[in-house]
Amino acid sequence: MRTFTYLFAIAGLLFLGSCDKDDNNSNNATEAPLIDSLTTSMTLMEFGSTKPAVLNCYATGGDLTYIWEVDLGDLFVINDSGSQAQYTASPCCIGEKIISCTVSNNKGEVTESIVLTITE
Repeated sequence: MRTFTYLFAIAGLLFLGSCDKDDNNSNNATEAPLIDSLTTSMTLMEFGSTKPAVLNCYATGGDLTYIWEVDLGDLFVINDSGSQAQYTASPCCIGEKIISCTVSNNKGEVTESIVLTITE
């Protein structure tokens, strides 16, 4: 009986210890993300230009994840946090392109968009 009591006590301590670790997880943000601004280095660009548009998403909220999207063209994340991207356009991209950035954490997500005009 005494062995069972000790095993039960040890199992309880291990369970409580594992709960404490989850409560202190650094992936738990304290507030939902908020995009302060979404900017671009240019709003007008020629297709095939060697100079890409550089986009910056300034957001708050803690433990943020950034997802960039565009329907046509090349869009690449260029920094470690994911808050900065560059966009280049090919001939099929002529016209207005909407580039979106979705910022998320465990409290929610928010999306902001910006328009670039691609010319010949």
